[in-house]
Amino acid sequence: MQLPMQGHPVHTRSLTLSVSVLDDSRWRARGDIIDLRKCSFVPMMSDLQPAGIVHQMTIDAVVDPRSRKLESIETAQPFVAIEASRASRGECCRDPAWRLQELVGERLDADFGGRLSEAFGGPRGCSHLLTLFRLMATALPKALDLDGALTAELGVTRTEGERVFRRACFVDGCAIDDSSVGVGIQLADFLDKPSAAVENPLDRLAFQSEARAYAEVDRQSLALRGLRAAVRERTGKTLASASWEDADADVRELVGAPMMGGLAARLFGLLGHVPEHRLLLDCLLQLAPGYIQIMAALMERWFTEREATERSEPPSIASVGGTPDSCYMWRRGGPMASLRGVGFSDPDGD
Repeated sequence: MQLPMQGHPVHTRSLTLSVSVLDDSRWRARGDIIDLRKCSFVPMMSDLQPAGIVHQMTIDAVVDPRSRKLESIETAQPFVAIEASRASRGECCRDPAWRLQELVGERLDADFGGRLSEAFGGPRGCSHLLTLFRLMATALPKALDLDGALTAELGVTRTEGERVFRRACFVDGCAIDDSSVGVGIQLADFLDKPSAAVENPLDRLAFQSEARAYAEVDRQSLALRGLRAAVRERTGKTLASASWEDADADVRELVGAPMMGGLAARLFGLLGHVPEHRLLLDCLLQLAPGYIQIMAALMERWFTEREATERSEPPSIASVGGTPDSCYMWRRGGPMASLRGVGFSDPDGD
């Protein structure tokens, strides 16, 4: 399935997870998220945020593969949207990261996502670190299950420092025209064979699973005009013969649905009860948070409309990706909220 991307490239979001052996009893799981704005600029407080890297963040965790408990969590945020300044009253996007320490000692089980949201969701945390951690939390149990089966089958153990598993997800947005945006998502999981069982580079691939999706979004209503999806699984022996399986029928009822305000719940209701759909679900769960970032790169239309209509009001928060209580910095009552009348208009009238 080739994604039918067309139009002007505006934004790419990259999310990756690399899992490796730290020692005999611990795994290291490093997740990275990067938002790369490819055009235009966004008004941000009393400044402009130009194209380039707008978010770069890392979660580095240590996991006990036997108990599946998180032993440590470290974060780094070299690039954030809002740095500490006089306008932000000294606050910045890094401030809530400490809350993730509440999850040290927690087990990566079916209920972990709920505990993560409770500790770090909405105004309590950073929406980008939250998105990254959710992706890691769904991939790690899969990595543990696959590795356990593989090493038992091969009868070998892994060596310190070697990579076990990688998840890579990319969300690309293109402005098709003044009324629609195309969004392509590619998510792939890779399981490596233990180095003791490898003779050449291609032998390293034990298993690969992929999901791809393409959505066309109405820029005005934010409704899904169209949605396509496909999945594929391969091993080292089926690299050329494995084919894509069309999943359009599985997601067809989402066409016409709004992108924001409940898309995740609709996805879980549609796909969450079928284990075979888990990878497709993880892929499509990146659609809404990815599109929020794409929206911020679509400011050119607002500039044109302002000149044509002689508008003087500022762009809405929705246009630049900061809705009320979407994260700590955009929490109600925070310093950014006080700037709405200066730099932004609130589409909800709050």
